[in-house]
Amino acid sequence: MVVSFSRKVFRTRVIRHNLNPTWDEKLLFHVHRFETEYKIQLTLLDWDKLSGNDHIADAWINVSELIALAPKPDPETGLYPDPHEDTDMKSYTIPLEVDKEAIGEGKHHPTITFK
Repeated sequence: MVVSFSRKVFRTRVIRHNLNPTWDEKLLFHVHRFETEYKIQLTLLDWDKLSGNDHIADAWINVSELIALAPKPDPETGLYPDPHEDTDMKSYTIPLEVDKEAIGEGKHHPTITFK
């Protein structure tokens, strides 16, 4: 999977021989004030050893939605809650826009879930 935001590009590890991969990785990046209206692009690729990687699907996430759900500082102290105490992370499940040539039309309706 390739995750793109602004000029930043992150690549997850390759998961082989799995039709339902789980990456369980954390990606952290700084969002500048002018980047709040940007989108994060998730691109799913089929990894090939001998030929080029095949594009499978894409999904986009609005950064402004993530910022709206981010923890807020305490109004009295200005401190943020301890991230280790708050385990209720918002979970997102969004459909992937599938490359019809790669996966076939109408057969599958893949989604991606992240926190």
